[in-house]
Amino acid sequence: MTTATAHPATRSRRRIIRTAAALLAAGALALSGCAGGTPDTASAGGGDEPAELKPMTVVTFLPLESFTFTPEMFAYSGGYFEKHGLDVELQPVQGTSAAIQSLLGGAADITRASTVDVFPAMEDGQPIRSVGTMAYKSNLRMVSVEDAPIESPEDMEGKTIGMGSVGGTSEKILDLTLGAADIPQDSVTRQAVPVTAATLEVVRQGQLDGYIVSLDTSIGIGAQNDDAVIDDAGLSEAPDIQTWLTTASNIEDPQKAENIQAFLAAIREAVQDVIDDAPNDFENVLKTLRDSGDWAFPALEDDAVATAALEVYTTETWVDQSGEASLLENNLDAWQATYDAYVDAGMLEGGQDPTDWITDELLPAE
Repeated sequence: MTTATAHPATRSRRRIIRTAAALLAAGALALSGCAGGTPDTASAGGGDEPAELKPMTVVTFLPLESFTFTPEMFAYSGGYFEKHGLDVELQPVQGTSAAIQSLLGGAADITRASTVDVFPAMEDGQPIRSVGTMAYKSNLRMVSVEDAPIESPEDMEGKTIGMGSVGGTSEKILDLTLGAADIPQDSVTRQAVPVTAATLEVVRQGQLDGYIVSLDTSIGIGAQNDDAVIDDAGLSEAPDIQTWLTTASNIEDPQKAENIQAFLAAIREAVQDVIDDAPNDFENVLKTLRDSGDWAFPALEDDAVATAALEVYTTETWVDQSGEASLLENNLDAWQATYDAYVDAGMLEGGQDPTDWITDELLPAE
């Protein structure tokens, strides 16, 4: 859902509501023995009135109806943005291209996108820069059925695979996966389909061999259908980094740079608190998201799906498996290797230094 900036009086009331929820969650964390930050919105001077918050617009490449956007949603509803002095508006747009155009047009301060989508724009000279890493790997999953399971790239050869849109992120990751396994890309037929549980019936009927979905959707499908086979089928091995992006001009603007650094600090603190809530099966995080009334999507209301999704995000996605980078930190070796893989796959021309497109200077201090 779109979360528009509210009237100042409403913002103040919502800050109080979010802070109460965050304090409640923090109290539960303390009782359970888990460490966690406690967002608060008191002014820097300790008075009763909240400090003046700096407005900031953040675009997301899809509606906030997935645990993919837990960092933004939890930071928003848990009061982390206000704690770091920001009045954040989360504005969904349709797709990475629209998100990048919002940045370049000055309508947004920061967004995040996959390297598979943003590297071509960077190579073309668009003045966008990576200022932090949100996800170190892809979470796409393949859905098939037990009668003809797809559990590896080799299982896809000669098959028809569905995806939300032909030419989008899913197809690019599929191409990389096939290429890494030396499987001809043209041996796999692609078909645009609804990426929902209903499409499983098309697979059962043999009109489709499998289809690519998000992590949340895959967990729900697997839980509700005994004959469903859910597997990454090699998709998670394709090099893909989800990176926080802004423009070169924003980095050079002292106030905007300060706001972006505060935003990243809020995100990192919120993500760490989600990680620390794992021993509670994320009960405190889910309570904050649900009680806020800010979000509504099926996976949020399903404890089993929500817990399973957050378990993957907190152990595999938001953390660098190599151990070389801390939360949000850029792994430059992985960044270079990802660029090289795209060049080898013919997705980029090559010959450029991808480290020119990335900076650590706005990452908050440890």
